[in-house]
Amino acid sequence: MAACRLLSGKLTQKTFLSSNSYLFPKLASSALFSTLCRRQFTPALPQPPAAKKVPFTATAHGVTWKDPYHWMSDINDPDFISYLNQENSYAEAFMQDTLNMRRILYSEMVSRIPSKISTPPERWGPWLYYQCIPEGKEYPVLCRKSAIERKGWAATVFNSFIGGFGRDQVLLDWNEIAQKHGYVHVGTCRVSPDHSFLAYTLDTTGNEQFQLQIKNLRTNSTIPQPRVQGVVSLAWAQDSCTLFYTICDQNQRPYRVLCTKIGSQSVDDAIIHTENDSRFCIDITSTKDGKFVTVNSNSRTSSEEGTYCFSCLVSLWC
Repeated sequence: MAACRLLSGKLTQKTFLSSNSYLFPKLASSALFSTLCRRQFTPALPQPPAAKKVPFTATAHGVTWKDPYHWMSDINDPDFISYLNQENSYAEAFMQDTLNMRRILYSEMVSRIPSKISTPPERWGPWLYYQCIPEGKEYPVLCRKSAIERKGWAATVFNSFIGGFGRDQVLLDWNEIAQKHGYVHVGTCRVSPDHSFLAYTLDTTGNEQFQLQIKNLRTNSTIPQPRVQGVVSLAWAQDSCTLFYTICDQNQRPYRVLCTKIGSQSVDDAIIHTENDSRFCIDITSTKDGKFVTVNSNSRTSSEEGTYCFSCLVSLWC
């Protein structure tokens, strides 16, 4: 009885503790037990790498501080790459005893994931648009297929240009871009109203500075345009040749709306709207009928929206 009361932690009489304490020797704490096990069963590990310190002083908003690791901001620095390799080697050595367990967990998780993942198709005009992740691939693919079955001479013309009924057409393959650049992040995709062009924003470096890309879906080729960095949102005009987009300032704040035309070689696109208040960020969308573009200016506490006529903007600025 005394033994049971001792294990439950409810013993109040010291006489029981002194007379029966030899039955239950003092156990080591879980942390100490783990440490002893690691010392006994784990082979000696290499010392963790230590990053070098380079004197650097930074100042912002009237505050000055020392940052000896500022040199790491240069991801192309050979010393930085060497340090990352050392960190990876140390992590692999430290986790070596869990290798088999990681393989088992990975195989179990993969076995529960469908071999092909696809979103429900969304109809827009004569097309069904959807995204899917092909079997064995890491990134999605944007596709479409015709939702209208054509017969006779109309089917011949239609098939010669854009494919037959129910046939999948790949519009954008993230995997191909990743294979070429090593990294891919597609921010926004917008198909033109006539379904002939695809405008999207692309980041291939990981710095979240998205570049504007326009693809001709009939020829399956990217249209050469002046490089525009820091693009956030997109909106097509009804003519399917005019594209509106927003760009960021040096603080990554979307603050300006610009207009460009497909095939234009102008370096400076027309400025439509600029938000000068640093508390607000802007975003653009087009209405469902395609006649208007809305410019939304939002802060943490308020928002406002302006509506512009596409045809008026195109005639005045583009």
